[in-house]
Amino acid sequence: MASTYRLTSDHDREAFYQLYQYAFNNQDSPQRRPFFMDRYQHGWIYGLHDYGQLVSGLYSLPLAVNFHGVTYPMNGIGDVMTAPEYAGQGGAGKLLTAALTEMAEKRVPLSYLAPFAYGYYRRFGYEHVFNRSQQVIAATALPRVKISDASGSVTRYGNEGLALIKHFYTAHPRNHRGGLVRPDWWWHYLTLKHTWSVAIYRNAAQVIEGYLIYDRQATTFAIQDWATSTATAFNRLANFVTKHATTFQQFSYTAPDAENEFALLADPYSLDVHVEPYMMARIVLLHDFLARYPFRQDFDSLRLAISDPLLLTNQGIWAISRRNGRLTCNRVSAELTGASDLQLTIQQLTKAVFGTQSLTHALAHGQLSGSQDAAQVLDQALVNTPPALLDYF
Repeated sequence: MASTYRLTSDHDREAFYQLYQYAFNNQDSPQRRPFFMDRYQHGWIYGLHDYGQLVSGLYSLPLAVNFHGVTYPMNGIGDVMTAPEYAGQGGAGKLLTAALTEMAEKRVPLSYLAPFAYGYYRRFGYEHVFNRSQQVIAATALPRVKISDASGSVTRYGNEGLALIKHFYTAHPRNHRGGLVRPDWWWHYLTLKHTWSVAIYRNAAQVIEGYLIYDRQATTFAIQDWATSTATAFNRLANFVTKHATTFQQFSYTAPDAENEFALLADPYSLDVHVEPYMMARIVLLHDFLARYPFRQDFDSLRLAISDPLLLTNQGIWAISRRNGRLTCNRVSAELTGASDLQLTIQQLTKAVFGTQSLTHALAHGQLSGSQDAAQVLDQALVNTPPALLDYF
């Protein structure tokens, strides 16, 4: 079924671009076309035609993520679009189902996407997993940051600085919580899409210990990414930020979690922090995902009744246990009837295994059913650190 909707020709590529512009009210430009085409050539592209005209489309990008030390293949879904006159006819749903089917056939265990409506994508097994925070402070309220260690240096670059921080990004623990393992083409794509500045701190031995990616807007110094491995690196980059206080009216930071630096502020009220839901995730192949999952501890056999009507290879009663660090995972029934400790959807399981919401919490709020003891046992074995994601598809 997936191959029925795959787009492969040059004509398809141009038609997809034209529909993308119309559906999202974008305009062609010397900047937009290169980053769009660069992304397009790396994707599995799907489209639906009527009378020879492309009326629905989406892409599925084969990528990978680092989940607490485990590298999982992951396909990112994007540009889910339908011509306005064909809206409501199920075209996008057919393409998304085709994309998920091909992922399962090619053993891709995970998928991410940015939703236009969470309820719509829950119909296809996705669930809200990632959050991010928008932090804003007026220039007049910036804390005074004195340099505590004058060794090393901060160097400022344009987009070419992204090539210098690849290894630091890859090694940083924050990006091991479900973050993208960025291939070289993705780094190049970022340089095509954005006009960013990059500040890099190197210690006295010229080793990178931190970086800051920011965008200089009309009145806002907008930080897109800030990562450090030492207190000195944080201090020096914070000092670099505050030196722009006379140039911008306010400073913003789009962070992949709700962490903030209230402790640095004389008046914590001066920092406005807004946490918002971000991307969704889906388990595409349950067995493949659990077989490599980084469980924190062993547990005795549990039976999970998992509902996944779209991908029936996931649906049924699963018996799982972990002894001496080795997982046993078997689907004992393709039916949902029969004895089980917990009864839940693939979406609720996704939230739990990603560390977004515990099974115990979901059980208390009636989002799943079963044994509280079983929920607690599995919660203790699952990752309990909220995931973090910087990228967008």
